[in-house]
Amino acid sequence: MSYHIIPPTHSSEVHPPSLQASNSSNKFSNPTLLPTEVIDSFKFVFLIRNPVAAIPSLYRCFIPPLSAQTGDNMLDPTELGYRELRIFFDYLRDKNGEVPMLIDAEDLLSNPEGVLRHLCTHLEFPYDASMLQWPSNEDRDFAFSLFEKFAGYHEDALNSKGLVAKPKAGVETPSKEEKDRELEAKFGKEGIAIIRDALDMCQKDYEGLKAFRVIV
Repeated sequence: MSYHIIPPTHSSEVHPPSLQASNSSNKFSNPTLLPTEVIDSFKFVFLIRNPVAAIPSLYRCFIPPLSAQTGDNMLDPTELGYRELRIFFDYLRDKNGEVPMLIDAEDLLSNPEGVLRHLCTHLEFPYDASMLQWPSNEDRDFAFSLFEKFAGYHEDALNSKGLVAKPKAGVETPSKEEKDRELEAKFGKEGIAIIRDALDMCQKDYEGLKAFRVIV
């Protein structure tokens, strides 16, 4: 959750290092609230999801009936963390001279075993097929206890028993206009305005990160 370790960055004066001039003197400065020695003690893996899929799903948690459960009624796009995630990713890539492992959620869902095997190899951790399954009620109860507030957002995962490959849709990606009509039908004009503002803020950072995703 890079949003929680990097100071607020959404202003006209702050950009990810990848969008700054190459001669910036701050290129390798630690952008986080953590000491560099703490960061250096970890091997980071990044997981991203397309805002076009993530944000409308999350927005449901800020309107009735789910807002009664979350206690929130306003989606703040500056809290979604795509900008902070890209800043942190760029920092590690520039400082270490290598690309951190980055997984796109769509790739994970379409090939869970292949991506997980690749991840285990990267982390020098033995792969086990049981990693793709969580069949026990105890596992699900534990997950529900952690994500109860935003259970509506995590509903599919909380009700699942494992990761099963879902082939990518073999249809063309809808245009922005088509997607807007779909969102307006679901959330109305006010909802689509909020969602579109969030998408416009996050999409460029997502695409910048996606260019480095692992392809298995």
